[in-house]
Amino acid sequence: MNYLIFVSILWSFSFGIIKYGLEGVDSFFISFSRNLIAFSFFAGISLYNFKKFFFDYKLLCIGAIQFGLMYIFYIQSYQFLPAYLVATFTITTPIFIAISNKVLLKKDIPLAGIYAILLVLTGSFIMRYNVVNPFDYWKGFFLIQIANFFFAAGQILFKDWNEKNNNIDIIHNFSQLFLGASIVTSIFYISSTNSYDSLSNLNLITLFFLGFISSGLGFLLWNIGATKVSTEKLAISNNIIIPIAVINSYLIFGEQINLFSFLPGLLFFYIAYRIL
Repeated sequence: MNYLIFVSILWSFSFGIIKYGLEGVDSFFISFSRNLIAFSFFAGISLYNFKKFFFDYKLLCIGAIQFGLMYIFYIQSYQFLPAYLVATFTITTPIFIAISNKVLLKKDIPLAGIYAILLVLTGSFIMRYNVVNPFDYWKGFFLIQIANFFFAAGQILFKDWNEKNNNIDIIHNFSQLFLGASIVTSIFYISSTNSYDSLSNLNLITLFFLGFISSGLGFLLWNIGATKVSTEKLAISNNIIIPIAVINSYLIFGEQINLFSFLPGLLFFYIAYRIL
């Protein structure tokens, strides 16, 4: 349980760190760098087992979806939303897991999934009240939802792959996933016409934290911790990330939160999450 609590707190800080530690840096470069550093982390660990290392094109494709395309849209959302809203809008991921099950594995979407989508949209309209720029709000919101869909789709595809290949170690799996993500994000970065000044020390430290600590060490410890606790404790650890991230955004990063619109809207998000 200690592993999971540590990673939950670690990931909760990532939202504010991305928003304020990489301000002005090209989002495609951030996505590519984070995935490449994470790949380097897992590839470095797997060197001791190099003879068994092999490329799996399915894992590369899954990684391109789950971490590659997901980060492309996720990082872009920070241009339009404060960190606490980015964190809050990730709560819809279970809805997209249900949708991905239907689209990818031909499983029925439960009726609760339809209700959850309507509740999320209602909560989003409430949160939008008193927002200075509604266009930025909705653009950021939908960027997050696209990111959530790709992350959920990747989870479903990886779960299906893992059930058929459960004899392969987790280090190998993540090195393949992040390699696929690095490849697809590099294409976006190379194709981008955006330019930026040289990276500051803060930018470099932030990229290292996101790639090596948050993605690399974070995912490794999370998966180790997940094998040592019950499903209920795993769910609790996953659920505390968002409220901690909101608190961090307010107390540490100084973001202003309109509680009169945020809390009622958050209630709709919470109900949507609970009925799934």
